[in-house]
Amino acid sequence: MISSQEKQRLLQEKRQKIEAIKQQQLQQSTSIAPVTQPQQQVIQPQANIENNQSFQQDQSTQGQAVIAPPQQSDLISLYLQTKRKKLGFQTIEMYSNNPAPPQAEVMTIEFGVQCEFEIPQKKQENEDQVIPLMENVRRDSRKKREVLQSAEKPVEKVEKNISMEEINSIIQSQTFQRFFSRSSKTIEKAIHGAGVDVLEDLMNTQSVTQEIGKDNLTKLLSFSDKLYTDNRVVTSIQWSPNLPNTFLAAYSQNEEGSITDQVGVVLLWSLQLKSRPEFYCFASSPITSACFHPFSPNIVLGGLYNGQVVVWDLRAKHTPEKRSTLNSGGHSYPIYGLSIVGSQNANNIISASNDGRICIWNLAQFNQPQKIIDLKTKNKQQTSNPQVEVNTTCMMFPQGDANNFYVGAEDGCVYKSKLHQNTNENIVIPFEEHLAPVSGISLNSSPQATPLISNLLLSSSFDWTCKLWNTRTQQESKCLATFECSEDYVYDVQWNGQHPTLFSTVDGEGYVDLWDLSYDLEAPITRYKSGNNSINKSQWSKDGTKIAIGDSYGEIQILQLSQKAQKVDHERLAKLEQWIKSDK
Repeated sequence: MISSQEKQRLLQEKRQKIEAIKQQQLQQSTSIAPVTQPQQQVIQPQANIENNQSFQQDQSTQGQAVIAPPQQSDLISLYLQTKRKKLGFQTIEMYSNNPAPPQAEVMTIEFGVQCEFEIPQKKQENEDQVIPLMENVRRDSRKKREVLQSAEKPVEKVEKNISMEEINSIIQSQTFQRFFSRSSKTIEKAIHGAGVDVLEDLMNTQSVTQEIGKDNLTKLLSFSDKLYTDNRVVTSIQWSPNLPNTFLAAYSQNEEGSITDQVGVVLLWSLQLKSRPEFYCFASSPITSACFHPFSPNIVLGGLYNGQVVVWDLRAKHTPEKRSTLNSGGHSYPIYGLSIVGSQNANNIISASNDGRICIWNLAQFNQPQKIIDLKTKNKQQTSNPQVEVNTTCMMFPQGDANNFYVGAEDGCVYKSKLHQNTNENIVIPFEEHLAPVSGISLNSSPQATPLISNLLLSSSFDWTCKLWNTRTQQESKCLATFECSEDYVYDVQWNGQHPTLFSTVDGEGYVDLWDLSYDLEAPITRYKSGNNSINKSQWSKDGTKIAIGDSYGEIQILQLSQKAQKVDHERLAKLEQWIKSDK
């Protein structure tokens, strides 16, 4: 095929030839002398040719200028006039006094108008074949757009009728249940975002020396499950040491439930999954204590009311993977204390029951305890039995210490003991006692605490008070301070994990009291009313910015600590140390 450039070149050559012919004809016409006669007829072409077809048919006489003498006959003149009208010429009468010249020659002149009927038609045909580049681009883009529009048209769906039996069978299948549970949690976490939105005072406009108001604790979230938490008492709360936004909560039995309800329940909650628990753990007996395994993120341990210690693997089913037997020589009373001590390569599970028995377990050999310790104390009444059991209600190990531990008892005393000693009977000496059973104990584990502050221990009791102890004084039974603010049972006390002088207490009226030893020893810096239900358990997050509280009806609330309350006043901390030293 001939390219568009070649076609344009050919057209240009044709035009040049035509122009050359025109110039040649024009020169010939101007070289003929004008003829002056007394009377002559001049035939001239009209500007507008009326009949193009007749003009093309009569090729022989087209464009001819015929000069006829006036002496011709009328018949010949009539014939010539008729012929000229057909050819589109006019006859102009011209008169002159001069004698008639001889008969003029007949000349044939080709006018340029002949080309006006042929050249434009050929030019149009050639231009239709030579398409500019932009027109090609537009045509290609138009085709692409049509293809895309045709692709976007909805595809006709083939409807497949599925019966309700098939739908129910798919929904109830284990494969679908596992997929839906796993994927829906991921989607809900993505909807709620990567973390919890917390309002922060980025400008630090509040000074810690200013008076601390009542806005130090604000409600952030609440967690409950109608099926598994309603009318259940929260018996234990612990934040995950590996996942900062995850915590577990243990629940007692629902006294108003049916016989088909789960007796013991441990739920794993995530701050990113607000509508439901992350995982469910069930047991055949009410759960009195629970904790994460710090060196195995998928392991959760629980102490039951019947004296069993159970182990759940979060990668497996909801029921315990391992459990101790009741005839293994371990516990036969409710377990109120559960801890894991040791290192990554060598660790043990420590459990304490209400009869004062301490059992040491190895996760690899769970059929019986490795060691049993019975805590006993001197009988104050001096009867025939000089020693009595320590009825344990709570247990606490100092951070990084795998030997020494503290327990609270029903007699209102706090006891210090050791795991490794020569005899299985451990005679313990109590601290100064409360007037009612001890409900909770907490040791200061803040990294900002000085050696003297890190020895402080707190205990709460049903006598509506909270006491502060120094565990390294010569007289260990001496109490440093007593905090009396509540008008009901104080169910739990917890040190803040980051602030060395900040701790919280919860009571039966639903109050959360926030104390700062560097500010005041007589009154809390904040009192937060969570509701009308009593608060049983509380636990600070690892970063010390949030506290989880659980009430007697199964609801858990997450409270946010303000920025100004998180700041440590080192001058006041030094004064507190001076007061502790002077009170030894």
